[in-house]
Amino acid sequence: MNYWLIISIQSVSSNTHMTFFKNSYLKYPFIVVISGLVLAGCKPKPADLPDEERPLFRRGIVSLMGDELKFQACYVNKDELISDHTGKLKKRFARTAAPVFYAELTGDHMVPGEPWQVHQVHLMGGNQSTCGYELSDNEYRAAGNDPLWIADIREDGLYVQDYGKLSQLIFPRKQPMRSGSGFEWHGQLEGTESFSVTLTLEKRWCRDQFDIDYEYSSRMILNGKVFTGCARQGNLEKRTLPGLYTSLLAGANGLDRFVSLDLASDKTAILTQDYRNSQPLILQKGTWKHLSKGKILVHLTEIDGREDNELLIFQRDKRGGLVVKGYSSTYGSKGLRLERAGPERVHRRFNR
Repeated sequence: MNYWLIISIQSVSSNTHMTFFKNSYLKYPFIVVISGLVLAGCKPKPADLPDEERPLFRRGIVSLMGDELKFQACYVNKDELISDHTGKLKKRFARTAAPVFYAELTGDHMVPGEPWQVHQVHLMGGNQSTCGYELSDNEYRAAGNDPLWIADIREDGLYVQDYGKLSQLIFPRKQPMRSGSGFEWHGQLEGTESFSVTLTLEKRWCRDQFDIDYEYSSRMILNGKVFTGCARQGNLEKRTLPGLYTSLLAGANGLDRFVSLDLASDKTAILTQDYRNSQPLILQKGTWKHLSKGKILVHLTEIDGREDNELLIFQRDKRGGLVVKGYSSTYGSKGLRLERAGPERVHRRFNR
């Protein structure tokens, strides 16, 4: 199903994406939030911080039960209490009377038995299906509805769609300039026709026509024509892929095996197998890397302190689980599917 520009969502309650024109040129229908990007002062970006200081970015569904806020992370089958220090989540509930909505949040590390402390809200609006839209390969997206336009900031360039002309322009990628509480990109193209673009992302809340709230506003000037809209950060798959994945495998004679895989942002991996037979856990360590959209390679080089060499290729399925591809000497022809269980270990053990 094709949609217009993402400043709308597929339906009023479906996905958090600015919709586009319905035409064959539109392959990536949606808008983008900027989360975790420090836009003022000289503070380092979260990606530059050591693991123990890096804030925890999460996305999922927020609900209000009485006076308590609950959060169910995307692809995790349980909810938890949260404490919103911004006050924005309850304000949205009061304004919209919606029972639940999708949100992108940043907060402290997880502390067992305590509500998750939320300190930043980046996006509010959408529903469970919004978890499936991850804006892969897009660092940021900006878009607007009047007139319809979209600008994608990617590693290889600035992609601009002007739907009034049904055309796409790809400007060379340049470093942004700081502009007030945001950033500004400039680009030029020379040929049979010349084009000049300025794209500004500003830290100022923006609401689209489908009542989705974005942390950033956007403004684009293309050959003197001004376009306004909202903006958000993308690459949501890569940003949320690190975490804990688990599975309970049925075994012969009632001997089940509990398997867990912990992927860290520093690209280390820990895989444990517990046969629940009063014997020590089998502990494997190694590294992992992202191969392509939805696919990762885990290279295990140590088992119980001894040298090892096992390669596992996982494919991420539509429910956010990791599925072993092909035959595995450890897991056989039936393979292995791990479900998302929580954030990576550094965020589960740190207590502020």
